[in-house]
Amino acid sequence: MEIAWWHWIVGGLLIALLELAVPAFFLIWFGLGALLVGLLMLVIPMNLTAQFLLWAAASIMMVFLWFRLVKSPDRTKSGLAKDAFLGETGLIVKEVTELQKGEIRFQKPILGSETWPVIADSKIPAGERATIIDVIGQLLKVQKK
Repeated sequence: MEIAWWHWIVGGLLIALLELAVPAFFLIWFGLGALLVGLLMLVIPMNLTAQFLLWAAASIMMVFLWFRLVKSPDRTKSGLAKDAFLGETGLIVKEVTELQKGEIRFQKPILGSETWPVIADSKIPAGERATIIDVIGQLLKVQKK
């Protein structure tokens, strides 16, 4: 069976449209890879093996670039880098220990909230000041100031 350039274009569009049903934002790269193969086949004739290799390579490269360059894990849900909050100091309002989460309050809201759950490597009693040293999901890791 011979796969024509328009097969890749139609397949790429179908895969890209399938992304609307699957909320993972992952299939789009395979659809774009298929579109790329279809467009290149208009200019350069390729055998079936070359077509699939090009599709796989283009799709994998786009997924890699998405996760490596665009979707940074160092970004918070609001799009700010977590480094923007490192070093902020607040007041511990609920004691934190190595085994128990505590709570910290800031003078100005951080990401829309004045209080945050915290963890620490050592005990910090309520009333002490602490500094953010890391952001782990929805938790702030702090150390005594």
